[in-house]
Amino acid sequence: MKRAVKTTAAVLTIAGLFALSGCGTEAKLGKGNEEVQKASADYLHVPYEKLNQGGNLTLPISVLPEQFNPFQGNSTMAAVDLWYWYNPVVTLFDDNGNWQINPDYVTKVEDKVVDGKTVVTYSLNDKAKFNDGTPFDWKVWEGTWKAGSGQDESMVLNDSTGYEPIEKVERGENDFQAVVTYKTVFPWWKKNFNSVMHPKLAAMGADFNDAYLNNPRPEWGAGPFKIGSVDLKAGNISFVPNEKWWGKPTKLDTVYFRALDDKADMAAFRNQEIDLVGVSNKERLSQLDENTPVYTGISMGENVLTLNSKADYLKDINVRKALLKAMDRKTIMNVRFQGMKFEADPLGSLVLFQPQKGYEDNTGDLGKADPEEAKKLLDAAGWKQAEGKEFRTNDKGEELVVRMPSFSTSDTAKAINDTLMALWKNVGIKLDIQQKKPADYPQIVKDRDFDVLYSAFYAENPFGMADICQFYQQGQTLLKSGLGNDEIDKLCLDSVNAKDENEALKLGNKAEKAAMALAGAMPIMNGPAMVATKPGLANFGSMGFAKLAPELIGWTNPETVTAQGK
Repeated sequence: MKRAVKTTAAVLTIAGLFALSGCGTEAKLGKGNEEVQKASADYLHVPYEKLNQGGNLTLPISVLPEQFNPFQGNSTMAAVDLWYWYNPVVTLFDDNGNWQINPDYVTKVEDKVVDGKTVVTYSLNDKAKFNDGTPFDWKVWEGTWKAGSGQDESMVLNDSTGYEPIEKVERGENDFQAVVTYKTVFPWWKKNFNSVMHPKLAAMGADFNDAYLNNPRPEWGAGPFKIGSVDLKAGNISFVPNEKWWGKPTKLDTVYFRALDDKADMAAFRNQEIDLVGVSNKERLSQLDENTPVYTGISMGENVLTLNSKADYLKDINVRKALLKAMDRKTIMNVRFQGMKFEADPLGSLVLFQPQKGYEDNTGDLGKADPEEAKKLLDAAGWKQAEGKEFRTNDKGEELVVRMPSFSTSDTAKAINDTLMALWKNVGIKLDIQQKKPADYPQIVKDRDFDVLYSAFYAENPFGMADICQFYQQGQTLLKSGLGNDEIDKLCLDSVNAKDENEALKLGNKAEKAAMALAGAMPIMNGPAMVATKPGLANFGSMGFAKLAPELIGWTNPETVTAQGK
């Protein structure tokens, strides 16, 4: 992707869940915070040569996306998950999140500073081609930059901040060398071109927005797998070996995704209908057989509460502040991790996790629960609580009600919803929880049809601070609070154009602190991510920032695998 490092998802797909995890030694009831935070990716490591030839992999997905283009502004996590299987995976990440090129697409990368500008030269694999025969040459880099930078305002992008700092992309010594020159020194150049656009998509202009609507475009893919079948109505899609692939052949015969909600997937796993399932709560863990491999680590997903500043009652910053001050994040975490051996502080940033370099708690005073202060803020905003009344009213007699869609029917989701309802009722705010289908999520978010939204963001790679603009710059599409100002915009841009990573982290944290003070969003937690698999599934589990080449995923003999997945 161009740089949608974090993508909204109301109900994280399981394909997202395995990629949301870090790792370490498994434990059915989780780990202590310190142990998890030291962990890297956790999965059954098997060399390619020792994988079994053949076999099928069946995975759950909450819903097939309407928008299959992950570069487009209304895409969801499901689009990212599926894109991986049939499109170029240009760069890879090891178990500790270290960036590396995929030699099937890029044979060499060199970066240097010339006249105060970062210049990166990519030598491309001349064997690589898209399925329609289009060469994988320097024009792919040029097209991805031009389309991804937002030069054409008719293209609704998930994020343009990664490519805006680029001054030009040129042909190098031959068609299979791309030379990327940035406008200044750019410390986060590794975040770009991890995924690329087919040149036809990049050149489509306004049609870019609809090109992948209900159409995954198999002809524009490339890689070891291709699309085998798609059933949009049933919500199923399969991937099979690609006869046009130039690298190591796949070991799997088929990768199949089934649309399953967050209760049906657990039943399907127990019935051996799917091969992997997320089990990051007590409710799910309790349903596993004792011999089921479980992989555990720190989640790369983060729960966040977004407040819609365009909603009638939330236009007043005092009301937004009151909602946040009344929300005890630690209480929510205790509900979420009940019965699991996990303790952690609430998350203090949307761009970095606690173990990462540069992480700071940027939530300020709004991150500290204080229901009495919340009541004072509501009083100041004109919302009074009459004696004997449960909820506050304004001078028009209207109750203070906030709407929150819920996209899950799990016991954990219900418990969190009930907790929010109780916390806000305590200060006189009525929470109206509106149950929705997972398929409704993209449209509801696009239309901002909510007052408050409890959802999740997913970190695709370790360069979180490089995406500070994607979260907080005015006009970006990720965070749906509708807030921002010119001062924050400048801090964001100064951060991504800083002279080095340390300066970028300093300025980015300053920008996030200023943005958090507007009371438009509050990070809540990430915590552990736990994945259960069928015995013998190799190179696929709780992946954290790790990203392996798709052809490395397969099966080994299950009798060699212990219950802990080792």
